[in-house]
Amino acid sequence: MAPFDPEWMTAWQEAVNRDRAMEYVRHFMDADFVIGFGDTEYLVSVRAGNVERVSDQWTIQDTWDFTLRGPRESWEKFIEPVPPPMYNDIWAMAHPLHGRLRMEGNVKVLWQHLRSVTWMLDHMRRLEPVAA
Repeated sequence: MAPFDPEWMTAWQEAVNRDRAMEYVRHFMDADFVIGFGDTEYLVSVRAGNVERVSDQWTIQDTWDFTLRGPRESWEKFIEPVPPPMYNDIWAMAHPLHGRLRMEGNVKVLWQHLRSVTWMLDHMRRLEPVAA
């Protein structure tokens, strides 16, 4: 299972949905967003705080609220158990001096669900290490 492949993303979806600690906060989130790891992009659909769909098979007819896009190399650093400085969260990666992540679209939705999105993305660091 390689980072950012469909199997890895399914494992991430399951990890997020199993997390009972954030269940109450997440349950208010209804949003669709695109997360881009270099050339690989996924549409993530969240309903009542559960990640219902993670798909790399989406079209222009699908809609989303916001996007988080960055180079694959940046996301690889982000998912390290202890990421290097400026890769520890999406805000550091998006900082204008660093510019390794683009936040686009209706970022108001992202701000409204900041804690949930941050918590969800943090689960990427908790997935089983990939054998080299």
